[in-house]
Amino acid sequence: MTDATLLQVRGLDVTYRRSRLRGGDVNAVRGVDLTVGRGETVGLVGESGSGKSTIGSTVLGLVPASGGIIDFDGTDITHSSRADRRLLARRMQVIFQDPYGSMNPAHTVGDTLAEALRYNLGLPADEIRERVLRALDDVGLPPGAAHRYPAAFSGGQRQRIAIARALVMEPDFIVCDEAVSALDLSVQAQVLNLLARLKRARGLSYLFISHDLSVVRYLSDTIVVLYAGRVVERGPAAQVAGSPAHPYTRALLAAAPVPDPVAQRRRQAERRLAAAATPATGRVSEGCAFAPRCPFAQEICWSVQPELVARDGVAVACHRRDEIAAGTAAQPGQTTAGAA
Repeated sequence: MTDATLLQVRGLDVTYRRSRLRGGDVNAVRGVDLTVGRGETVGLVGESGSGKSTIGSTVLGLVPASGGIIDFDGTDITHSSRADRRLLARRMQVIFQDPYGSMNPAHTVGDTLAEALRYNLGLPADEIRERVLRALDDVGLPPGAAHRYPAAFSGGQRQRIAIARALVMEPDFIVCDEAVSALDLSVQAQVLNLLARLKRARGLSYLFISHDLSVVRYLSDTIVVLYAGRVVERGPAAQVAGSPAHPYTRALLAAAPVPDPVAQRRRQAERRLAAAATPATGRVSEGCAFAPRCPFAQEICWSVQPELVARDGVAVACHRRDEIAAGTAAQPGQTTAGAA
């Protein structure tokens, strides 16, 4: 871990324990490595069930790790006690998807923002008031917002309040867990611009979690793509989102809507061709978890788990990476040679 590294996750495993009647244990995260530098935004992207929110919750101590190490600023916090986590709250905060659900509707906004300061820092009343008003100003809300209740605000304003609640602790690191997915597109853009501005002004580091690759690309310096609890692609945001190498990342990009009608029709056509080329089989893959959905899958994909191999700054876990990049692999809509 270097001085420029704030968070380092190594070999993280997370297993949810369930009874046999409910299908047994669920391996939500498998051997994930992740690094967030100071002042860096790392985007975690994947569809529902990919393990991205579980990683964020485990870093925050809300979900226990089954294996691996979480290192924050040179300290192993993998199994930190409640008292240690209380101290960590001064430096690590979270912004959830549903701001209203994480607020007490009976408390004013000012009380909501002040609660963590009283509980974790024990600050005097005048300093608490100063921090609350400064945080509200930083997110574009007037001082009078402190005396109103959450129900009086729109969805976008509530998300600004949630951001202010994270800011009052003056953290180094914030987990943004689907922080804009519940907002209208215009409001999404406003909140993303706000997060980018705060990052520059305060030197913040973000772990930005989303299912939308286009949103992640806008804010992130590095993108990590998850599928079935494993990292399948990782690299600079411009490269991963602009020229995705893994078939799953390509599918995520094709699924993201774009304002250009011609480009949108092309993406829809690509999705239809990929679906038509995917083998219709109930076979369970013992290798790559994406093989049952991959139009490029060959026998090796079904039987051998691909390693995450870095090349030209981008790490990809795909047996056919070079063929796909060169255009020599079977294309969607064609018969995939060797597929089961």
